[in-house]
Amino acid sequence: MENNKLEAAILQISTEERVVNYQWEKNADKLDKNISIVCIDDIQNLVNDGWTFKTKMPIREGMTLALHPFISKCYIDINIAEDELFKDKFNCLGRVVKLLGVKSFEAKAVFSEAKTRDIDATGSINYKAIKAGPSYKESEEKKYAKKYSRKETFSGEFTRQGYEDAKRLIKQYRLEELNYIVEQRNPDDDNILKEQNIAVVLSEELNHLTECAFSLNVLKDVFTLNANVKQTISIQKEIIVETKLVF
Repeated sequence: MENNKLEAAILQISTEERVVNYQWEKNADKLDKNISIVCIDDIQNLVNDGWTFKTKMPIREGMTLALHPFISKCYIDINIAEDELFKDKFNCLGRVVKLLGVKSFEAKAVFSEAKTRDIDATGSINYKAIKAGPSYKESEEKKYAKKYSRKETFSGEFTRQGYEDAKRLIKQYRLEELNYIVEQRNPDDDNILKEQNIAVVLSEELNHLTECAFSLNVLKDVFTLNANVKQTISIQKEIIVETKLVF
């Protein structure tokens, strides 16, 4: 695999023959440029180069892998990306506010909406809101609130090193929503923040990756996606983390 393909947002594992020949298929030019078609040997080369892979099963042909947005040199099975990325971002949020000297931290995920994706003849992706009854929304709200929630208390210790570490994590996890809080916790200020309620988007990175992977459907007769992958990449969700912070 070429070096410029090492950090593609999506890796679709196929046969050695298809890795070469898919380029001549009709609509191949409509495939998202952030997708690389690779074979098992390419994956082994990545392993040899120090890359890691988060999966629940052995890597095999037909698997769709997503570049982990927070962990260097790491790919993740697209089927478990939601849980892995949500937990990573949720935990990072907790670590950041702890480093900023939080005394009380409450957070819960809030389901907002879900949309289905479809792809037209030009290769453009369109969205349609899922029309479901109140029971569906209530079920999703309960699921996310239960799975991603936290209530913690700390001593409130705050150091300059912690402040600098918090800024580093925010940059790594692209948590721009926390920049204001960091500014207000600057240890050089005489009047620093004591309490704040904020909302952080939990699903942004996941939606970027699943939208990219959904482009594989322009070559649906070339790449066989299993039912779980099709379901995963066909839905865009908006999930927010609501937090209450007391410093």
